[in-house]
Amino acid sequence: MLKDKPVISNQHGALVMAFVPFLYAGFKSGFSLLHLWFALSWLFLYLFSYPYLALFSKKTTARNKKWAIIYFTLSLCFALPVVIHKPGILQFLLIILPLGLVQTYYAKQKDERHLNNDIAGILTFGVIGVASGYLIGGGYDWAVLIHPTLFFIATTFYVKSMVRERRNPLFMELSLALHLLLAVIYWFLGYKGLYFAYLIGFIRAALIPSFGLNVKQIGMLEFITVFIFFICLMYSP
Repeated sequence: MLKDKPVISNQHGALVMAFVPFLYAGFKSGFSLLHLWFALSWLFLYLFSYPYLALFSKKTTARNKKWAIIYFTLSLCFALPVVIHKPGILQFLLIILPLGLVQTYYAKQKDERHLNNDIAGILTFGVIGVASGYLIGGGYDWAVLIHPTLFFIATTFYVKSMVRERRNPLFMELSLALHLLLAVIYWFLGYKGLYFAYLIGFIRAALIPSFGLNVKQIGMLEFITVFIFFICLMYSP
């Protein structure tokens, strides 16, 4: 059954982003054994999304079907202990499922690079983060959704301006404006760590385009940027 190579997205940066809100919530509220099962369930749900969406955006293949089923089954198995001990976690499906439908729609349109689709994915990451915090106290820490989501949206404008929209100056302008605006807002709100993260992001967005980096180099640089953001997030109120 598992003789062929697993179907895995080559967008490793997105996988890192997917776990930033999850870890942020854990460090804020604390970790428990349930977080291990939840993390594994989330990992396989994330892996499931690639072959699942490929069924709509590309030619349907038995390989994509098989790995979508495998990943989804594993995600359900690891989710069971979480649901049994914290059934309230299921309420987050009310947000995650519609966001999944948005991504399915853009996959059917073969327009997965659409900004709205990117934002739907980013919001899903944030909701998973809120759910991660819910496992401990049963509350809703929406900062876990808001802070990473805003930074990842600003990052999305930057990456698009460097790759698929490099001939469209609007994306570069929006990237710079959004980084600068959020840096100012966080400064006045007293979030010095996040202010520093956006300042670094603004400098990166302003200078890196002149270096002529390829897609792989841009992706590697974003690992560093996300790591800096995560550290700054930990030192913000």
